Amino acid sequence: MRANLIPAPALLLLAACLAFWACSQSPAPAEQDFRIGFTAAITSDSQPVSADGALLAAEQVNAQGGLAMPGGKRLPVTLVLRDNHNRLEETLVAVRELITRDRVSAVVGPFVSRQAIPAGALAQSSGVLLISPSSSNPETTRGKPFVFRAAFVDPVQGRALARFAREDLGARRAAVLFDATDEYCRGVAQYFRDAFTAMGGEVPAFEAYLTGDADFASRLARIKAARADVLLLPNFAPDLNRQLRLARQMDAAPDILGTDCWDYPATLGDPAAQGAYFSTNFVLDRDTPETRDFVQAFRQRFQRTPSMDDALSYDAMQLLFRAAQQAGGAQPQALRAALTGLGRHQGVSGTMRFTGTGDPERSVVIVRIQDGRAVFQKEIQPDE
Repeated sequence: MRANLIPAPALLLLAACLAFWACSQSPAPAEQDFRIGFTAAITSDSQPVSADGALLAAEQVNAQGGLAMPGGKRLPVTLVLRDNHNRLEETLVAVRELITRDRVSAVVGPFVSRQAIPAGALAQSSGVLLISPSSSNPETTRGKPFVFRAAFVDPVQGRALARFAREDLGARRAAVLFDATDEYCRGVAQYFRDAFTAMGGEVPAFEAYLTGDADFASRLARIKAARADVLLLPNFAPDLNRQLRLARQMDAAPDILGTDCWDYPATLGDPAAQGAYFSTNFVLDRDTPETRDFVQAFRQRFQRTPSMDDALSYDAMQLLFRAAQQAGGAQPQALRAALTGLGRHQGVSGTMRFTGTGDPERSVVIVRIQDGRAVFQKEIQPDE
């Protein structure tokens, strides 16, 4: 997901936290339970993130008497929630308190890259595992052996979209309209272009704009003149919604593609988005036992349909459970080693495989928007 620059006050707080841990590491947590922290924008006015996926995972394990460990031991799971209100400074405070005061062995969250990158630095310095469910920026995990993610990274998303455009849509010529000031939008655009051309396609129109620049018509006119078979819009609302409507009105390209930042009700319900395709980490009608069971249990427990963030939170918890079982305990160093070599994992959001880094080789789900909802089209596996 989206990555923004880190404000100076937050950098000062981060530096202070790192200095603290350079002098004093938190003691290893006791093995009486598996203490897991969770931090997200639980009560934010802007795109709040529920803890329900993580709560469901913990409740299911505890309903069985705890996590089954080697030798027949059961390890109860304690989930400690910290609301960061979608603010970077509060995220850093939350992670620090989870580690030093709550003595967690691992942290699930935060979700967005602008928070996950510095939060990961704190976790790395303290020697505590952190899994971001949805941060996709490569910097989140780079140089941080204790930091992992459950979602795909931006290069994987770009390549999957290029493969779908070439092989499934039969596109020979592609166009891209992207926000050059946003690292996420720019990165996915570049990864898509590089992969599409490597597969023998052409990208005759690669149109950049700056945040706040509303002149999309002239750029879409050039895209239409380029005779592209497919148009990629890796951008965020509200720009995205204006671009979709103009692209449809101008008949800029026969097919339109999007990315995981499309996976919100406002975009799914937009009339101009109907018939478009986008890549995502999770879709409700993915036909696997894991997904079906999760969706049913989630609806029964919370009386609502799970979102992508709910599914990724649940998967992050399941990854921690498998790592603890493989390690035979919940010590952070052992968890890190086990998760690094976990191998293939079938999650509710897709298939993932950890082979030595914090970035999973994972499947990408392609969906089509129909009648205001995302309908499964195909799942591109990590080895394809």
